[in-house]
Amino acid sequence: MHRLVHLIVAVVIVAAGGLGGRSAAAQPEPQPVTIPCATNVSAQVLGATPEAAAGQTLVLARVIFGPGGSIGAHTHPGTLVVSVESGSLGFTLLDHGDMPVMRAMAAGTPAVAEPMTRDQEAELAPGDWFVETGMIHGARNLSDEPTAVLLTGLIEAGQPLTQCAEGTPTP
Repeated sequence: MHRLVHLIVAVVIVAAGGLGGRSAAAQPEPQPVTIPCATNVSAQVLGATPEAAAGQTLVLARVIFGPGGSIGAHTHPGTLVVSVESGSLGFTLLDHGDMPVMRAMAAGTPAVAEPMTRDQEAELAPGDWFVETGMIHGARNLSDEPTAVLLTGLIEAGQPLTQCAEGTPTP
């Protein structure tokens, strides 16, 4: 019986170690964003629906703006929820639309909505988030360190996640 307990404990330890190794390896490496309106930006697709459901694809990604990184005027073919994970993001709404930023507050208190003003850059900090519904906008890193944002959303099936406003889609 004592040997059986040791064997079970050993199997659990080996299995736990194997799972830990797989989860770290399962995240893909960030890839450079190669659209003309992007500079020093990479993206890491963390998940997506393998098949379109009702003409839409659900996607989860991390976008990393290196120091000096930016994406000029661009849009997305759907609805995204974007949350600043780290760093400082400058965000500028470039066309019409009502798009408040939800500002992170102290733990235990609800986020506060702050309206965005067209053509005026808003500085977003970790925990700040917004819902983007196809408006033309730009974003840039305001810090000397990488700035990471998480985005999830429903996009039109078969469409690129990001398209420069000039009409050049992502590859």
